[in-house]
Amino acid sequence: MLEVKPSIKQQMAVELYKSEKVSLSRAAEIAGLSIEGFKELLDLKGIERIVAAPSKDEIRRGVDFLLG
Repeated sequence: MLEVKPSIKQQMAVELYKSEKVSLSRAAEIAGLSIEGFKELLDLKGIERIVAAPSKDEIRRGVDFLLG
């Protein structure tokens, strides 16, 4: 059935991504799209991408680690 209806795969991937059960790259794979194609799909549906940026402390610890 998923072979016949690629839109079902895409909707399933969007829902998994929105619920943070899969990453953007995994959702794109499930949807059968490139990462950029999946980003475009999210934009078309008005869904914001989830961006988990490191905190200032995490960045500072990483820099301290690299500089020794």
